Amino acid sequence: MKRVTKVTGIVIGVGAAVAAVAWMLRDRIARPPRVAAPQPVPAFRVAPPAAPARSDADDLALIRGIGPVFKARLATAGISRFDELAAADAGRLAEVAGVPEGRAAEWIDQARSLV
Repeated sequence: MKRVTKVTGIVIGVGAAVAAVAWMLRDRIARPPRVAAPQPVPAFRVAPPAAPARSDADDLALIRGIGPVFKARLATAGISRFDELAAADAGRLAEVAGVPEGRAAEWIDQARSLV
């Protein structure tokens, strides 16, 4: 009988120790898995390729006041021919080229005379 009591005491003590360790480690044992935050879509620093230059483009540099810089700005906006420049709105053209509306209106008048 003493032996059964002794063994029972040991089993209960070991069980209590295991329960105490499990209680201390409960956060590590029963922690839900961490879900990584979704990675943001990378933003490319490279501009998209420019539209290929049209082969039927007019030389906009023939218009007084349009040099290589303004010619490139107009090409970026899709204006590479005299008829496109003549049909453009002065306000939109001034915004695209970064010039006053008066200058844009002069360009449009010159393009209309060349068409």
